[in-house]
Amino acid sequence: MALSGGLEGQDLIRNLRQLIYSFEPYIREAVSTDQIEENLIHLEESEENFHKYEIIKLLKRKIDELLGPLIDDEIERFSTVGHIGANGQETVVSRITDRILQSQQYHDFNKKLKRNMTGAIDQLQQNFEQEFSGGRHGDAGFQTRRDNVVTDDEEGSVMMFDHDYMKHVADSLGKSKPTQTRRDALQKLNQIMSADSVNSDHWLQLKRNLQQVMSDPDEQLSALSVKFIAKAFTSTTHQTREIYILLTEYLLEQFQSPSSSIPHVKAGLDSVRPEISKLLKALRLMNEFQQEAPNYWIRYPDRYVEEIVESTLNLISVPQSGPTQRLAPLHFIALIDPKAQWFIKWMHGNYSRKVLLQTLEKYRPVVENTVKHCLEFSAARKFPQDMMSEMSDSVSKLSLNISSSDQRMFYTGPELDYAYFIHCVCILGKLLCFQNGRKFFPLKLKDESVTINRLLKALVLLIVDPGSSSSNKSPSNQYEPATFVTMVMKDLCKSEQVCQICLCNDDITDSLLSPVFKFLDNNLGNHPPSEGTLLHVADILSILASNSRGRCHLMYGEGRDLQNRSKSSAAHVIAEFTKKALMSSLPCGAGSQPSSTVVGAYLYICRQLYNTCQGLLVLQQYDLHNTVATAWREASQASDRAATPTPSDSSTDINKSHKEVSVLFWEDTLRDNLLNFASTAKGILLLQLTGAINECVSYMYTRYEKKLQVSKCEKFGYGVMVTQMAATAPGIVALQNTGYIKALMTELWSSLECGPSDEPVFTPKSWPVDAIDRLSHKHLSRLLNILSGFPAVYEVLAEKPLPVRDSYSFRTMPDTVDALMDRLVMIDSPAKIHSLFNYEQSHSFGLRVLCVMTSCLDTYLLLQSQYKFQEVLLQAQADNVTEGSDQTIVDVLSVERNFLLVKTHLIGGPTERMIPPRSLEQTRDGVYPYPLFSAYPLPREYCPNLAGRSAMKQALEPTAEGRDNELSKFLTGKGDRKMAWVEKGRNIFVKLLTNKPEQAKGSLMQQLLEQLVSTLSNIPEEAIFPLLDFSPDDSGMKKFTLSPLQLLGIKTVVRYGMHLKAINTSAAATDGLTQLLKQTGYFLKQQQKVFRSSLRYLHGGYPGFDWFAATVFLIFHGNMDRAWKFLYKFSSLGVSGYLWMPRLHASVHLPPPLMMSGIHPVFSSTAHNIEFILQTELPLVASAFKMSGYTPAQICVHWLKQCFWNFLDWGDICHYVCTCIVLGADYQVYTCVAILRHLQRDILQHMQTQELIFFLKEEPITGFRMAENIRYMQELEKRFRKIVQPDMMNITKP
Repeated sequence: MALSGGLEGQDLIRNLRQLIYSFEPYIREAVSTDQIEENLIHLEESEENFHKYEIIKLLKRKIDELLGPLIDDEIERFSTVGHIGANGQETVVSRITDRILQSQQYHDFNKKLKRNMTGAIDQLQQNFEQEFSGGRHGDAGFQTRRDNVVTDDEEGSVMMFDHDYMKHVADSLGKSKPTQTRRDALQKLNQIMSADSVNSDHWLQLKRNLQQVMSDPDEQLSALSVKFIAKAFTSTTHQTREIYILLTEYLLEQFQSPSSSIPHVKAGLDSVRPEISKLLKALRLMNEFQQEAPNYWIRYPDRYVEEIVESTLNLISVPQSGPTQRLAPLHFIALIDPKAQWFIKWMHGNYSRKVLLQTLEKYRPVVENTVKHCLEFSAARKFPQDMMSEMSDSVSKLSLNISSSDQRMFYTGPELDYAYFIHCVCILGKLLCFQNGRKFFPLKLKDESVTINRLLKALVLLIVDPGSSSSNKSPSNQYEPATFVTMVMKDLCKSEQVCQICLCNDDITDSLLSPVFKFLDNNLGNHPPSEGTLLHVADILSILASNSRGRCHLMYGEGRDLQNRSKSSAAHVIAEFTKKALMSSLPCGAGSQPSSTVVGAYLYICRQLYNTCQGLLVLQQYDLHNTVATAWREASQASDRAATPTPSDSSTDINKSHKEVSVLFWEDTLRDNLLNFASTAKGILLLQLTGAINECVSYMYTRYEKKLQVSKCEKFGYGVMVTQMAATAPGIVALQNTGYIKALMTELWSSLECGPSDEPVFTPKSWPVDAIDRLSHKHLSRLLNILSGFPAVYEVLAEKPLPVRDSYSFRTMPDTVDALMDRLVMIDSPAKIHSLFNYEQSHSFGLRVLCVMTSCLDTYLLLQSQYKFQEVLLQAQADNVTEGSDQTIVDVLSVERNFLLVKTHLIGGPTERMIPPRSLEQTRDGVYPYPLFSAYPLPREYCPNLAGRSAMKQALEPTAEGRDNELSKFLTGKGDRKMAWVEKGRNIFVKLLTNKPEQAKGSLMQQLLEQLVSTLSNIPEEAIFPLLDFSPDDSGMKKFTLSPLQLLGIKTVVRYGMHLKAINTSAAATDGLTQLLKQTGYFLKQQQKVFRSSLRYLHGGYPGFDWFAATVFLIFHGNMDRAWKFLYKFSSLGVSGYLWMPRLHASVHLPPPLMMSGIHPVFSSTAHNIEFILQTELPLVASAFKMSGYTPAQICVHWLKQCFWNFLDWGDICHYVCTCIVLGADYQVYTCVAILRHLQRDILQHMQTQELIFFLKEEPITGFRMAENIRYMQELEKRFRKIVQPDMMNITKP
């Protein structure tokens, strides 16, 4: 087989030579033979002209000629046979390829080509000098040899020049050589790889001569030397270290030389002068390398970074010299890199930051000079009007680009000092961000010790002193001193730790607030603080208030906390200024009132405080909610009077339009800040009292719909606000009026079934594996967040029949909660089943919603009494049987229905009822060992035996030992029943509950409650409500009726009492509890005021069930008379307003605005204080709630409203009631905090799985015992009682 046509003889040698010449760039770039081999192997991938080489084209042509027919035959043969897949992986291509490689034609071609190639390569190697020494490299004298070159960093084989050539180049660069010879040598050097130069044996000579060349006044020599360095910096090899050191040593020589032409500071800098231009180019080259090197220097040993850092600091440590202060290297670098990006990048990663800070210890003068310059600049800040702003404008226009049309040629001394100051501030700002950087302080400058506090106060003066900026200048210029220092201060605030160390200082805060003090003290003088100054201060304080430590500092001051707070802290100053500015009551002096922009900036700081419980406590005395609401109404009226902006050519009209736009913006700003009161439970009440809740919720919905973040410092938070709103009756009504619920229904239905439009879906949705997939889970959580509280459910569902139809279309979308219940929960007809595309998934979704909602017992009673959902579910179970038998089919729906039927029928704590699982598991007894049923009563398997009646009596009644304990003796003893007796009884109760909790039960607790309440009702400090006369025989009493919800609740309570063996007979207990609820209902009705309200929740008496009265009824073992007497006296105590929910419902004892708000004190006070303590004691739990979109207020109100029924066992419920009555109403708060502390690990875990609301509402509180946590509650009492108890007992104020 012949290989003619360029693949034999001299033609093959010529083509190979051409290919080898093309390898040169890849060989030069490599630093080892391994890298050369790697580059050549992948040459086809990296070389775009690879297929244009003659030898490649000849090979391709020969393969097509010899093997092409064989390939065509194989393809033809396989196309007739069809697909071959013996083991599922083999393809036609691989089979054809294997046959070609095994063919005789390929074997002969490969053998002949190898023989020809070997001969041609051998000939090229034998004549290497003749083949490659002449030609394109001239005198370069290249030779290829393998040599072991050992450097400080690594060992490897490299391609390099011979010894004589490098020595010749080095000698030619000597100072004694003619200029032209040196130019030629530099040109040759620029043709050599920088790595070859550095690795040669003559590098030291080359380096010395290159420094001399760079200092030579000849422009061409200078340009060639800079070109050599610039070319070296284009590679990322470790040899760049030597080139960089060469550059810094040259620069160091220029600045240290006595004959240097470095100008003095006062003389300015003329960049046109050749020696200055050359210096600037070299420094700019150095700065570009400084900013680029951090991207790759981690690849090299530590010494690489150490030497670069060392040489850099050695250069910039050169001080200003001479009596007239010559320019230092940092002056030049500041012109090139004003914001010190090189230093910021070096401090970014720990790899280089550690080396830099350690090396700075040796060059402390660098830090000292930067600090000294900043202090001197701050001290000399008294410039003529606008001088600083003009300087900042000049610096912002600095340009060293030769091709730039607006190139600066000359820089004055003040401009140089100013650029140097900016550079120093950036360095110090970054230095203070790190612990090892702060260790440089305090610094000793002459006789003065400079601390961080001293430095920052000096910088703050540049912001707040009127001499530092013009009152007419806008702060938009980023190089304006106040703007620049503000930016540095904000960077220090980003880390809580740095913020606390550097800025949480009273001196610094007072300095920042000095312009505000001038307004408040009417000390404006002839130069009032400019708008820019006030905005800079507000900008820093807003970032400070965005983290917890900075917020605490603003609220309490330096070194103080909640227990030791100051009324003169920064928060009080800011709030007072903001309130007076909103009311336009600030003293004007020589100036005018602050603009709306300034007022809005300081109101934003207040908002960051009052949207937390602690901040609201601090600022509550300023009544900001009413002040902001008044200002918003005025702005709203102004915007209504403003005409709609229209295009106009008139400048007057344009200015008028801008003014009208600013009025609209001001209105939105005020409404936004007013809305943020809704972040806390008490804030919701304050917002409701302003009468602006509907407008604020509407504004929130528009932003929430657009997915806008809450503010510049808060990325999320609207979800929490929606949940907090929905916990109250007025909040859910406002959400409903805005269309939020309707939009939620539309999104939910689109996820489950179909959207509102008929647009074709090109990518079908994935088939859900779980009954509720991830997308539906999101909508489920959002829906349950707003339907979690009973007031919300009552407002949207009470007295509303289901919108049942005879037929439903696939496109009929529910847009209300009752319509959703009808379509997804109450599926009791074939029409409803057939109207769903995904019946099982959608019905499972509906049942899950119902399950979480009915965890609230009031909601369960409302839905059952109104819609009879249990009967619907039982009928569905009865219909879901196999043909020809009565056995219920076990599927996802029947299991979910069974879970719901058992859960809603049984009442009890973690150990008092047996709830079946809602999933199938393979066990010995089958996939679902629990019996399915279609009628009540429940099978015995679900009702755990709480022992016999005699054993239960022992559990409910104290033993003989219990009757003889210290508390029993105390209660049966004689003595003066006053406050001292109460305090002693409290101590004995705590001792008993701590040491012998099993004795705190039965008749002992009955006796304790009766005697204690009787005593407290005669103490004016405790009995804050009047005890009205009441006669059960009143004619109005006989006409009083209970609602269906309450009648169903009575059955539920009696069923639980019988289960506990706390009552003897069902009929007697039913009659007794019915009579008790009638008496308490009528008694409380006499203390309620009837008024017209848009809230359905306030129509008539308390809409829910009286769980506290039912609890007391069971505590007294069904004795109606004892229970009534206890409740009657208990109604005079302040604690009754919190334990007994109906007590303050629409009560005349509340001020009219609070009474008509529809927000119970348990929410606005108890829940608020729970969140307040959580933010202090359990910040992780508080954060978990916020991230989940759920609130502690909602779940705690849920627990408290039903006295922990279904969450705690009966014994702990009794202990909870006794604890709150005996020790005080604030123990209601401490109990909830203790429970959340007990659940902390579970809360954090379920927050991560986005199931927090399901866990808290559906799961009992397992493992919690009141007796085991009483000590922790007492610790909370010591720290928080002075705050919590007055807030709860001051019923007349929100």
